[in-house]
Amino acid sequence: MTINRRSTQEKVEPFIGAELVKMADASTGSKMMTVADLTVEPGISSSYHKHPNSEESIFVVKGDMEFRVGNHRFAASSGDCILAPKGTGHGLKNVGSSVARLICVYPVINPEREEIQDPEFKFNTPPDSVFVRSQNENFEFFPGISRYDMVGDFLGSESTYFSELTFAPGSIAPNHFHPAHEESMFCLEGNLTAVYDNEDAIDLDEGDIFTCEIGIRHGIYNRSNKVGKLLAIHPVLNPPPRIDVD
Repeated sequence: MTINRRSTQEKVEPFIGAELVKMADASTGSKMMTVADLTVEPGISSSYHKHPNSEESIFVVKGDMEFRVGNHRFAASSGDCILAPKGTGHGLKNVGSSVARLICVYPVINPEREEIQDPEFKFNTPPDSVFVRSQNENFEFFPGISRYDMVGDFLGSESTYFSELTFAPGSIAPNHFHPAHEESMFCLEGNLTAVYDNEDAIDLDEGDIFTCEIGIRHGIYNRSNKVGKLLAIHPVLNPPPRIDVD
């Protein structure tokens, strides 16, 4: 089991005006994925680049952004999720007046990065590989738990399944294990409690991430009196194979 507290993780500057916190990768014990917490100052943009060996999912936690993916240039805001397919050029810019925060996910532990020339942007609308929050509805996953499935084969993903779950106070997601892949659970809001193997009460605060190995019992519940939000991240396509247990 790996629990990484955001306050203790390594911080790097991927480009001027941005800060990246490494939440899960080879250095934290993950064998299947990379998860990073990225903040971007107003007016700052990244280079246009591609990942030759991995797709990338970018979830907008907060902020007003402009993205470039392929030959599309479009706006995105809180709750939207952008999939940049493997080998596809992409970049971002904070066009808002406050710091933007994004969660970046790769279904590999060593994403390669290659800067490339910006193309001619022909379209001012999101491509089919973008989850637009306002155009989608959540659904009841279990009693008291609502869910958005944001990245999967429905967006053209090759190996990522990425969801946001909202837990009402007292709600419980059943314990389970995955027979062939890890799962990372990122506490996006509030305070949640994780189950792992024989441990039933591991606290997760906002910004913490819990990565569970293959074949180990785990689960999440909300024993607080406030709503909690979780990002469930799988380096496989939907539905991730799972086996429910007590």
